[in-house]
Amino acid sequence: MVKFAFVALASVLATSANAGNSRAVRRKKTFKLGNRKLRRGDPATDALLNKARPYKRNAAAKNVSRARRLDDFEIDGSYNLKFSECVEIKTYDEDLFNEDLVDYVQAGQIVQASSYVLFHVCQGDDCYYDAEDDIYIVDLPTYLTNVATYHANKRNDYCDACEEFEDYCEEQAAAAGDDAAGDDAAGDDAAANDDAAAAEDEGEEEEQQEDEEEEEQQEDEEEQEEEEEQQEEDNNEEEEQQDEEQDNEGEEDNNEEEGEDNEDEERKLKENRKLAQRVLSKQYIDCDQCNNYECFVDYDEMDDGVVRRDELDEEVSEWVQDLAECKESGVQWNDMDLYLGAMCSPHGDGVELAVFVDEDCTMYTNQMSFYNVFDPYNDNEDGINYLTYAEEFIKYAFTEVTSCLDQEYADPEEDNDEDDDEEEEYEVNDYCQQVMEGDVADFNNCDVDENQDEEDIDDQYIWYTYDMQEADDIDEVCVTLNQMEGEYSYVYDEELSGTWYERNADGSIHSDEESEAATLSPGIIAVIVAVCLIVVGGAAFLLKPKKKPSDSNEPVYQGGTML
Repeated sequence: MVKFAFVALASVLATSANAGNSRAVRRKKTFKLGNRKLRRGDPATDALLNKARPYKRNAAAKNVSRARRLDDFEIDGSYNLKFSECVEIKTYDEDLFNEDLVDYVQAGQIVQASSYVLFHVCQGDDCYYDAEDDIYIVDLPTYLTNVATYHANKRNDYCDACEEFEDYCEEQAAAAGDDAAGDDAAGDDAAANDDAAAAEDEGEEEEQQEDEEEEEQQEDEEEQEEEEEQQEEDNNEEEEQQDEEQDNEGEEDNNEEEGEDNEDEERKLKENRKLAQRVLSKQYIDCDQCNNYECFVDYDEMDDGVVRRDELDEEVSEWVQDLAECKESGVQWNDMDLYLGAMCSPHGDGVELAVFVDEDCTMYTNQMSFYNVFDPYNDNEDGINYLTYAEEFIKYAFTEVTSCLDQEYADPEEDNDEDDDEEEEYEVNDYCQQVMEGDVADFNNCDVDENQDEEDIDDQYIWYTYDMQEADDIDEVCVTLNQMEGEYSYVYDEELSGTWYERNADGSIHSDEESEAATLSPGIIAVIVAVCLIVVGGAAFLLKPKKKPSDSNEPVYQGGTML
């Protein structure tokens, strides 16, 4: 079944290649093979094609052995990928010693090396501990293609789910608007009730004053007027009784209305609480996050010059894939075509963008800088510098934890309580699946055929040092790296080729958090200046010579500068 899949895959690529010769295509296209969607030129696709080769018993035995080891561990969506270290294997190829390259190789200006990534496969809080029993190894192009594009596509993937529940989010927004209007109306009613109560108090005071005047008048008047005055008092008492009954009826109506309002508020609070719990469980779409990602923006109503965010993220994702699989630069150096790609930084804590003289991006040259060769404004038809957007996503692949969960969101308007008792399934997303289905090995369980012998290098090139002849078998690479016992070497030259990292004195990458923590307020600066003045004044007053402290023996990082 696998052989037929590879044959079908090769046929599809061959047909596509013939069609592509007749016209220029700006973007790579994808195609389906069974239930899988593959992209031409992707390292993951290339890894599949690399296996579509003549049958060899030894190679088949290795693949079976690797499959057996990885079968013991089946990844699902509850796992995460976390970068551990970038490592390199220095190799050699006969092409290094042809007449066009050998002089540069001997001068140390061209070096052949392949980069690999050690990464943790962990769950939950375990990802914050540097365990040694969950480390796997995969080639850098496969890791970069999938993990960096995971971060580049993160917004678009979430917006796809937001669009599915757009009607629900619109209802939520409308309900929020009604609640705000209801709060305003309730405030107006309360103010009106206060005014009515104040007016009623004033009326009672006036009635009391009139009664007093009437009593005084009754004392002064003749007896014949007593009956009329008594009748007038009776009439007043009847009116007051009627007014009191009306007031009591109004208070009862108000109490009933307040009771209904309280019931509505309690019902809304319960619904909001329930919705909040659903959102926190990450089973329901978060409409606020949809708005933060601008998922509902109607670009048709905007100017033609506005770049769509979703299209930009998609194009940046494709640019990262091009770079990972080795990108043509269109520039030559000493009549040699130059290619752009990524390789391990000399500290093993990330990657640097580098220049190569071969189409596989394994022959690195330190004589050219990526930043001098790469022309962002002639790199694409739109003239957009994709590097400015891609840099963040690429660096995230080596600093952030990557979730393997293929999140599916339930309909918030449906009652899903009946499914709460069922065992939750965690589907793995395509990014992690492509990494784990690529040429990957368990770094702590490497195994190779010891009967395989490598050809010895020609005596005339004995000056060239290397770790292994070919780095095309992940198990052999894994064993070779284990034999180094953590003492890895790197070939990238920061001083000659430049770097896109800022580093501290100890060589560690300088983070934005450190920059924020190091920022001093004017008040703190003033205090520091005052303390310095006091110290200097005291030293001058005492006139006591101070012995100059000796230099620290701690090594200081001498990083390269951007060329």
